[in-house]
Amino acid sequence: MARAAGGKPSWRIAKVAATGTIWLHFVGPTLTEEVPDFLRALDEMMPDEDAQLVFDLRKLEGHNPDTKDPIKNWLRTNRPRIANVSVLVPKAGAILKMVTAVIGLATGIKIHIRDDLDENVSVASL
Repeated sequence: MARAAGGKPSWRIAKVAATGTIWLHFVGPTLTEEVPDFLRALDEMMPDEDAQLVFDLRKLEGHNPDTKDPIKNWLRTNRPRIANVSVLVPKAGAILKMVTAVIGLATGIKIHIRDDLDENVSVASL
């Protein structure tokens, strides 16, 4: 598994037991080499239908343009299995908002972009 500085990957993934929502949380910069790892982990957690996904980018540092195409391709491929995608961004995350909107248009998936949530938001409140 590719590692960011400090020996830990820049991402974590969890499935919320109560709702089945899959939560991807990114911290620091995401290295291009990490993308296959988190997409593989996401594949393993995906249900056959009605997947609820949250990409939490509030602690992401910078924007790695090399991550856009693999994520866009994954979303396009898995579109029939996805019910809802939410992306949490910091209030000052204009670039992240723009890239997310472009990915949504390119994949045909309505992506809910949220910049109004504090760090301790509950998954149940989305």
